[in-house]
Amino acid sequence: MAFKKQKAKIRRWKLRRAGVSPEPNLVDYTPVNDWDGWPVPKEGLSQESIVYSIGLGDDIMWDLELISRHNLQLFGFDPTPESTDWISKQDLPDNFSHHPKGLAAEDGHLSLFPPKKEGRINFTQEKLAYVKRCHEKIEIPVNRLSTLMNELSHQHIDILKIDIEGSEFEALPDIFASGCSFTHLMVEIHYQFPTRSFGQGLDLIAKIRGQGYRCYYISPRGYEFAFIKNSPK
Repeated sequence: MAFKKQKAKIRRWKLRRAGVSPEPNLVDYTPVNDWDGWPVPKEGLSQESIVYSIGLGDDIMWDLELISRHNLQLFGFDPTPESTDWISKQDLPDNFSHHPKGLAAEDGHLSLFPPKKEGRINFTQEKLAYVKRCHEKIEIPVNRLSTLMNELSHQHIDILKIDIEGSEFEALPDIFASGCSFTHLMVEIHYQFPTRSFGQGLDLIAKIRGQGYRCYYISPRGYEFAFIKNSPK
């Protein structure tokens, strides 16, 4: 763990050197954990708030904490077989709904590969990232964010959380081009993948900022980011 923390310290230093740091006093929040979790905003949410949590895996601690604190409506998306099976066995509150669909830049299907490590369920489209050569791909149903919002009759999302194992590089530009409306954006940027680079991660952050979003949180390990649009604070 000490080695991982040292590498994370270097990543965060590189981000700061590139001008990417959380702005203080934008959002009052509570972090779910001290390594790779997401922030839970303390204000600005209510039981009418809409949250899209895209990419659930087998960890919904942040999702349940949001519901517990604000009693809001959370829509979880993950079509991978292991995650869908795991979710089906959980005792979920009524305002947590699971939708077996993924997010992409186009409606249709996406090829994903399983992780190399046993017990992990974070499938990815990055064939060179953490997969064995013997692994066979699976096909999952995916939609653009605009399609998901139309199907669920939502005009605005209060929090959009995306953890889609590298697909964010294609999905986010489409989200911005389609004019989807959301206040908070939380995204894991997988710039460590073999087919990606730190520079590509910075380019994606620049695109997010170009849409009027300001960074208020970066996880200790340096991959999870939270942004808010035009915060009045």
